[in-house]
Amino acid sequence: MLSIASRCSIAAILAGTLALGGCATTDSVKKAQETADQAMSAAQAAQSAAQHAQSSADAAAAAAQQAQTAADTANTTAQGAANAAQAANAKADENAQTLQNMHTRRSHGSRGKAKAGERG
Repeated sequence: MLSIASRCSIAAILAGTLALGGCATTDSVKKAQETADQAMSAAQAAQSAAQHAQSSADAAAAAAQQAQTAADTANTTAQGAANAAQAANAKADENAQTLQNMHTRRSHGSRGKAKAGERG
């Protein structure tokens, strides 16, 4: 694939050849050269804009990759926090059950038996 600058150069050469081949006047050759120069200038501006756009696209891709990495890290952290919360909840349930068992044993164990100094 030819670049824009190469295509413009070829067009300018062809235009110059056609102009000279038809016994062109000096003015027509000058006009063809001016047109070719304008085309070259436009091609260079377009090439510069394309390079700038590519740089911007590369920067955007890098930023997107960085955002994806941050999102993955946040997701992993959130999953770890959820697991820790679930474990803490299970431990709290276990502690509550242990306290309930202790309370039940104390309640059943002290029935009918007066402790020293208590009235029964």
